[in-house]
Amino acid sequence: MIVDALTTLYNTLSPQTTACAILATILVVHFIPWIRDSRGIRNYPGPFLAKFSDLWLGYVSKKGHRSEVIHDMHRKYGTALIPFSDHMSFITFSKGPIIRIAPNHISIADPNALAIVYAHGNGATKTNFYDAFVSIRRGIFNVRDRSEHTRKRKIISHIFSQKNVLEFEPHIRLHVRQLLQQWDRLSDMAVKGMSGNDGEGGWRGQNGRLWFDCLPCKLSSGVMAQSVLMGR
Repeated sequence: MIVDALTTLYNTLSPQTTACAILATILVVHFIPWIRDSRGIRNYPGPFLAKFSDLWLGYVSKKGHRSEVIHDMHRKYGTALIPFSDHMSFITFSKGPIIRIAPNHISIADPNALAIVYAHGNGATKTNFYDAFVSIRRGIFNVRDRSEHTRKRKIISHIFSQKNVLEFEPHIRLHVRQLLQQWDRLSDMAVKGMSGNDGEGGWRGQNGRLWFDCLPCKLSSGVMAQSVLMGR
């Protein structure tokens, strides 16, 4: 019924009217949220299109150079006037540590913000981006429910105590040293134009450089280093 009604309406409108209606709808959908600024991020600098649409970020991500482009944006937008508090109207950033890269997305490049952004109980929640990492059940990395995250966090919190971290440091140093030694060995052979089957997909030397596939990941043990070292 709705489809029929829309079809009838479309047939009764002229192409010019339809085009104007579509354009007006697009403007309303993207411009009104910018005017309302419910998240309070309108004053953050960034690409013009990123203020109204995800198209800019989608295009940059599709090109495969998202991190480099966003880094350049931080360098480009050197200063910004940002609402700070009721007692201080604005604060000026001199190196563009905060930029807007989508209507509901900001990028922060300031080490002083780490403790604020990632602090437990700061009010910030994970986005649906983390749903892509769910396998069978949610772990502490991809759980989005705050109470469930708190429960899981309590179970493993003792592992990251100062005492345990310091005791584990020698093991980390050992595996990092072995990993670097392995890379040095492969690099020396790559300079000579050699290649090999170490790791998944192997490696090759080309134009004096070492080329191989690497999947960065978070690991609290030496598994990644060991995997590279043993050539698995």
